[in-house]
Amino acid sequence: MIYLELEKECVCKKMGNIRKECRNEYTIGEQGKYIKLERKNTRESVLAIVIDGCIIKDNESKCDALFLYKKETDKYSFLVELKGAGDIEKAFRQLSYTRNNRDEYKNIIKNFKSLDDKKVNQKFVIVSNGMLSKPKLESLEKKNNIRVKEILHCEATTPIPDLKALI
Repeated sequence: MIYLELEKECVCKKMGNIRKECRNEYTIGEQGKYIKLERKNTRESVLAIVIDGCIIKDNESKCDALFLYKKETDKYSFLVELKGAGDIEKAFRQLSYTRNNRDEYKNIIKNFKSLDDKKVNQKFVIVSNGMLSKPKLESLEKKNNIRVKEILHCEATTPIPDLKALI
């Protein structure tokens, strides 16, 4: 298990979620864009955390969700922005700003690391129904000083992408 001091309503649960973004304990979404990180066995732990409007409630730039994953010797965090096709550039800015300027995010990562002092592999993901060319992707990464692991495609008619494929 991953035990962190977080507002309970910001962490998705199997049932009885207060946050509409939580579909279940492993899936977060809004406006038809969903992302999940499912654990496969009891040696794995996952927390799906609603960032926008829960952990961070102000009007400054921030991302939608954070997933924490722990398996024996490996720890990962996935900072996620859910975006429509025309807003992918804004998603890069939000990921970069959250990583570099939001103390709430930095503190969660610091506390996650301190559980066993193992390195947290931080990954950054955009979920969208839009796509970018490789040159445009590289340009946005350079401009925003952030390496986006993947832009995952999601529409109402497609399966929900699983972050597990990025580990």
